Amino acid sequence: MPPRWPVWPYRLLISLTAVLLLLQAVLAGQFLSGIYASLAAHAANATFAGFALLAAAFAAILLRWPGRGPWWPMLATAGLFLLTGLQIGMGYARLLAVHIPLGVSVILLAAFLTVWSWRYRPARAAAPGAPVRQEAQVAA
Repeated sequence: MPPRWPVWPYRLLISLTAVLLLLQAVLAGQFLSGIYASLAAHAANATFAGFALLAAAFAAILLRWPGRGPWWPMLATAGLFLLTGLQIGMGYARLLAVHIPLGVSVILLAAFLTVWSWRYRPARAAAPGAPVRQEAQVAA
């Protein structure tokens, strides 16, 4: 039976990442509304989101090994980390034509991973003494 604990660090860290990334949109909106101090908070929060996402990527590895979970969240989280790095670079380069739509995509992917993580249910162990289910064999 795979251990069930590895799903919790991933759930918590990808949820934190999603909240921080949603905060990015709020801070950008405040900046565009004339609260210019929000730009510094937007830049600092991007760094925090990047670190949270890096931790979530390591948690996704634990979800796979030893958690025996699916492999794709590990790749999706690593890809999201790379996209977030690109997003930060586009922001500092002031390439808003890339920065804004990429930001929307990053937030949507983080939201998808968060929803998936809370819906995912690791396999449960059979009760002691319960019969093992055999797959039906088809005679040829």
